[in-house]
Parts: sequence; structure tokens; C-alpha cells
Amino acid sequence: MTGRDARLFSWTIGAAQRLMRDTQRLPHALLLAGPRGLGKAALATRLTQVLTCVRPQDGMVACGTCQGCLLFGAGNHPDIRWIEPPEDKKVIAIDQIRALGEFLQLRPHTARYKIVVISPADAMNIQAANSLLKLLEEPPADSLLLLVSSDPARLPATVRSRCQRVEFMIPARAEALSWLRAVEGFPADQAELLLDLAGGAPLRALTLQQEGFLAVQSELRADVEAIAAGKADPVACAARWKSRGAQRCLEWLETAVMGLVRARMAPGTLATSAAAQLQVAEKGLDLKKLFRFLDTVSGRRQILAGTVDELLLLEDVLIRWSRVARQK
Repeated sequence: MTGRDARLFSWTIGAAQRLMRDTQRLPHALLLAGPRGLGKAALATRLTQVLTCVRPQDGMVACGTCQGCLLFGAGNHPDIRWIEPPEDKKVIAIDQIRALGEFLQLRPHTARYKIVVISPADAMNIQAANSLLKLLEEPPADSLLLLVSSDPARLPATVRSRCQRVEFMIPARAEALSWLRAVEGFPADQAELLLDLAGGAPLRALTLQQEGFLAVQSELRADVEAIAAGKADPVACAARWKSRGAQRCLEWLETAVMGLVRARMAPGTLATSAAAQLQVAEKGLDLKKLFRFLDTVSGRRQILAGTVDELLLLEDVLIRWSRVARQK
């Protein structure tokens, strides 16, 4: 089996139905865009599975028994290519995209389309993206490119403009909480906090729970508060954060500081997320400096997608936080 998630969720069914209305007239390229943790890659997998099925059923369901389904399940369907960063690497390189040229020039073996799934598409380096642009400008007949991205702004505008965009939105909070609480083994009493930590994305909340992130975020919060109080060394904290994963630590920090910004803009109100309620005197913080710090955190998260010294990056961020928090 391919081992790829092909589930449909209540919040992705609408997008799936729109895509399946006329499978004979799909655009040559689709950009599935939206926050991480909403099932974009799962929908791309499901669409690929159904399009390579000889006898698809209503409700975007593959039959599971035809030749196309058997090949898909075995992970060796000749009309499908999955493009992802190589193991232990962060980027999709130009050679991976160049290899698609020969694949797409061949006629489909058993399916209606030759299908390429690039996930995450924003992991392409600039050379790879430029190589893909050539395929998008002159798409081979009977080809379908599915680009999955949680950060489409990182894709060149020329690539985005040549794809039909399918937008994924954060589901209603009640819907997301209902789904999480129905997951077997998920601690219902932690659903709201985990959903806040995940920015409202249910699948991301589930991943955080499985990774034991609640314990981690308590440590991160303690570090941030101690730095703000002048009781902890940002450099020493950065070393601990690196061991926890720089990307997810900065994701949490961005969420937490955004909670301070909301509290600063609406004095007397608390941030929605308990995780974002840092024990820092937000009324004494300079709002402009907080916004600039948020821009810094966001920018450093972008840099992490490439080759960078994570420890130095985290040291820079936490030293900047000490300056912002202590200059009240």
C-alpha cells in the first residue's frame, strides 16, 4: 500500500465535490493552498486515487478492485509521480522536477491523466520552481499537476498564476472540536488548548497531541517568561529549543506573542488560548515593537526552510525577545 492518507474530512468535502464535478475538464494544474493541518495532501491523494480508478463510485470513492486501484494500492501506478523532499532534506531540487518532463510526455497507461503530486510545493528551491514553470507554460496533453502548499506565498507568482487555486479554510471551532473529541484515544479535556496551539487546524492539533507537545509548550512558556523577567539566558534557552525542533518552537512563539498583541490591542481581555497567555505585563509592552518582533519570528521561520544554523537563528530570536520584553 502507498501508506498515504487519503481521508476526506467534513471541512474538505466541499472542495472535493467541486473538483469531481467534471473530471474530464480539470485544469492542467491545481494549487491546494491553506494552513497546515487541514488535509490538503490527503485530498490530493484521494483525488489521485479516484482519477486512476476505472470504476469510481459516487462520493469520491475508488472501487478498490480494478487494475488502477491495485496499482495505486501497491504504490507503483505508472501514471502517478509523487514529488517530495528527499529523506533528511528540506528542499525539492531541480533534478526532481526536470525528471517530470519525460514522464509527462508519455501517454497515460491506464488512467485518464498522468498525475504529478508535489507536496509541499513551497519546498521547491528557486531552480526547481523555474523548471516547473516551463511545464506549466506548455502543459503536456492529459497531464494534471497537483501542488500542495501551506505557504503559497513562497512560490513564485508566475507559478501561482498558472494554477487554479483551491483554498482550504480553518473549519468552525465547534466542528473542529467535535472531530477531535471523536478521535479514539484523544484526550477530550485537552482539545481546546491543542486546537488553539494548532491555530484552529484539527489535524495539526492531533499531531501536537501525539508528539506530546503540551509538555513542551509549558517549557517554552517558562523560558519566554524567564527571559522577559531577566532570569534566564536567551543563549542557554536557544540550545534547549533547538533540541525541541526549531520550527515548531518558533510556531509556538509566534502564536504566543500574537496573544500578547491581541491583549495589548484590547486592554482587559485575555488571549483566547491559554497557551498564549504569557505571564508578561502586556500593558507595558510597546505594540510597535511586538509587531516588529512578530515579523522577525515569521521571517526566521521562512529561513528555516533552507540550510541554516538553527542554534544561531534561535539565539538571535530569543535575544531580540529579551530586548523587546525588558524595554517596557
